[in-house]
Amino acid sequence: MAALVVTLLATVGLVATPQATAAPAVPSGFVIREQATGQAAYDLTDFGYLPGDGGIITTGKGGKVTWISPAGAVRTLTTLAVNNEGDLGLVGLAVAPDYASTHHVYVVRSVRTSTGTNFRLARWTVTGSPEPTGLGSEQVLLELPMTFNVHGMTGVVAGDDGTLWVSIGDSSEFRHGFYDPRALRALDVDQLYGKILHLTADGAGVAGNPYYQAANPNSARSKVFASGFRSPFRLALDPSSGLPVVGDVGWETWEELDIVQPGRNYAWPCWEGNHQTGYATQFPAECGPVSNQAPIWEYHHGGAVDQGNSVTGGFVYTGKSYPASYQGTYFFGDYQGEKLWTLRYDSTGKLTQAPQNPPWATGIGGPVEFAAAPNGDVVFADLISGNLKRVSYQQGNIAPIAQATSTTNAETRTVAFDGSDSLDYDGDLLTYSWDFGDGTTGSGKTVSHTYAAGASRFTATLTVRDPLGATGTTQLTVAPSNHSPQLTLTPPPSDTYAVGEQISLAATATDAEDGALAVEWTSRELHCPDDTTCHSHPGVGATGSTFTVPFPDHPDTQLLITATVADSAGVTASQTYTASPRQHRLTLSSAVPAALQIPSENNANTAMVTEGVTLDVQAAATASDGASTFTAWADGPTERIRTLKMPATDLTLSAVYATPIEQRYNSDAALRQSLGAPTAPEVSDGGLRYRVYEKGRLYWSQQTGVHEVHGQILAKYLALGGHAKFGAPTTDETTTPDGTGKYNHFVGTPGTGTASVYFTGATGAHGIWGLIRDKWTELRREQGPLGYPTTDEQTTPDGVGRYNHFSKAASIYWTPATGAHGVWGAIRGTWQATGWEAGPAGYPTTDELTTPDGVGRYNHFSKAASIYWSPGTGAHEVYGAIRARWSALGWERSYLGYPRSGEFGFDGGRRNDFQFGYIQWYPNGTVIDHRW
Repeated sequence: MAALVVTLLATVGLVATPQATAAPAVPSGFVIREQATGQAAYDLTDFGYLPGDGGIITTGKGGKVTWISPAGAVRTLTTLAVNNEGDLGLVGLAVAPDYASTHHVYVVRSVRTSTGTNFRLARWTVTGSPEPTGLGSEQVLLELPMTFNVHGMTGVVAGDDGTLWVSIGDSSEFRHGFYDPRALRALDVDQLYGKILHLTADGAGVAGNPYYQAANPNSARSKVFASGFRSPFRLALDPSSGLPVVGDVGWETWEELDIVQPGRNYAWPCWEGNHQTGYATQFPAECGPVSNQAPIWEYHHGGAVDQGNSVTGGFVYTGKSYPASYQGTYFFGDYQGEKLWTLRYDSTGKLTQAPQNPPWATGIGGPVEFAAAPNGDVVFADLISGNLKRVSYQQGNIAPIAQATSTTNAETRTVAFDGSDSLDYDGDLLTYSWDFGDGTTGSGKTVSHTYAAGASRFTATLTVRDPLGATGTTQLTVAPSNHSPQLTLTPPPSDTYAVGEQISLAATATDAEDGALAVEWTSRELHCPDDTTCHSHPGVGATGSTFTVPFPDHPDTQLLITATVADSAGVTASQTYTASPRQHRLTLSSAVPAALQIPSENNANTAMVTEGVTLDVQAAATASDGASTFTAWADGPTERIRTLKMPATDLTLSAVYATPIEQRYNSDAALRQSLGAPTAPEVSDGGLRYRVYEKGRLYWSQQTGVHEVHGQILAKYLALGGHAKFGAPTTDETTTPDGTGKYNHFVGTPGTGTASVYFTGATGAHGIWGLIRDKWTELRREQGPLGYPTTDEQTTPDGVGRYNHFSKAASIYWTPATGAHGVWGAIRGTWQATGWEAGPAGYPTTDELTTPDGVGRYNHFSKAASIYWSPGTGAHEVYGAIRARWSALGWERSYLGYPRSGEFGFDGGRRNDFQFGYIQWYPNGTVIDHRW
């Protein structure tokens, strides 16, 4: 319950290990199929599909890396050295988008060093060709010291744009009721713990990151995309917005799912789900100012049907193998609960369909990673069994297509059969059964059979079967004593085409018995929105020695052109040429994260698209921040949904969104006049954005809205650290009630609390924040006895306290022991004359208060001291033993009345004079009081 799922092993002992159920419960029409991985039970952690039906790579917690061939055979590639204590080990894998040319994969593991253990992200090269045989050429991209053996670097995703997304936990103690201050690192963007990172392929920060530093792209903050995570276990990218969606494993009570916005703080350890934790009480200074970023979904710990104990983030389904209603559905699971849920959300991240109760599927095993099969099926790594499990829709299963060819050795009556061209559009492994037509059978993709002397012709049948029992058959005539026709196909020089380009082929055929044969041409359009989610349509045909046809205008299409000949015995020969699309990458982007979709490409925001194809693209009306609105495409069109023809190069289309800053500036003529023209582009920094104008700035955050800052207040704000110190403004520059001053309020940060900058012509601009500002507000700000600040908050000479001075001969002083208190007027004058806090009084422990008789005023101070004032006596300090005696007598209500002097030397001792007498102290400890 407390940690990343791989911690939940029985050997760790954090919680009970879930027990596999006899059979999973899934909705009608769905089945779960298992695939052996070569990983042991409780060791399988991650997996990735290699492109082009290249098989699957898996990782094991103990360091083993295996490859599963398309036929299901398993090979161990290597065993990497790891520290696999607790959450640690080999836990993450991503296949590079350019794997076909680079053979790169990214691996997350924990490695022992001379000083301890480090979390490491590295790029490896898969060796061997055409089948993988090992890993080599490690290049370390990111390394981080482990400080506790849970909540480490848990995963990596390789984006289509070549960038990497990495999840890192807080690496702190997980025990319930124990408050580890290391967990607070999750809030600090200058530390990598508790973060979602966005990196280049070489491990630097991505330039668009919210805290990116152009001068230092390798700094921690340059790499941070979002903060405040405990154990972000498994993330995937939303296909339309490109934002990470992550499961964050809970602590005491709640599991959560987050759609991760750039620069947002998801508030661990101060918050868990939508609820404050005990950290908020234990660390009030750090947690007090932290506001929660609500998850898209949370669920309670426990064993009830709608509960669980260890969330595993999933992915958005975009395949074609499930019913259409599942398009855009997010699948995720719970390891300990052996459950699978779905939910849906809109383009702004708002939940539109809550998870099912009871769950979508139960008893499924322990999911620790979800990914899509080539046809879109949900596949997950089951830690409990060590197998991959694939959720398939049986009722929507597409039957395979059987295709076969034969070659005859007439002298021996031996026929070689080949079923390699058989297809399964669901990407399933096929089994091959042969009926040779003479009463005998065989199995295998390729077989050979020798026919007995006798009959001159047979009909052979190939039956292919997928794992769900669907079959396809084909028949072919064989004549064992007849030579097979010899067909020669002359292909064109290129295999790739743009829409409309002509494809020209030639073919000749001869036969030992019949001589030259006529060639018949057929064609078939194969549409594959996913690698193996395909369907086909018959195309045009012809006869003759040549064939010419234009490449079709349809996304994701191959054109299969087959030349076929038949001899007089009915034996056929054929060859197929595949014309593939010449594709370029189409990418939809925006400065503000938004749902940008290519509908013909499963609503993804980037895809390889055929040159010359006509297609639509669309941008959401409102960006993912819920505030920025679509205005146009950067190249001119103003319609959100536009049609284009794919050019002969890669193409990036940028959607332009009017941010809240732009919306306010464009709609407010007076503001435009006040600020002048913009002088720089809008800048994003964390969850805050700002833009610089000739005479000021506009700032925006989701919490505060849009507000302007200008003039001397802006200059002071920036001089004191700007939004990095005080956060975004919560007001425009506003006139004070007395008409004299101006101010902006600011939301504050954990280090400052709420802040303000006040300005008058007499005092200038000064900042006031935190507890001193709270006290000033309590004392009615500038309308009260203090007036306007004349200093920023300063540190006292002893380094203990903080203070602001104010225009009405007033101050507020603060220390951790005394809190914040105001002192002003004559009392402050006397305190100043005696040396401020360094003198005999110390720091104020009260504001200026009225004496019980209503005549005088006083402040108490930290060194057992007070300063009292009355109209008749003025302000005088009294402290130490003399103050103790006066207090015992009843203060100013005693027979002595108010002090009319400070303490002074007299007759070998010390003395204060009062209205009606005096108190004198002697070095031997004697204290006397006496009337005049």
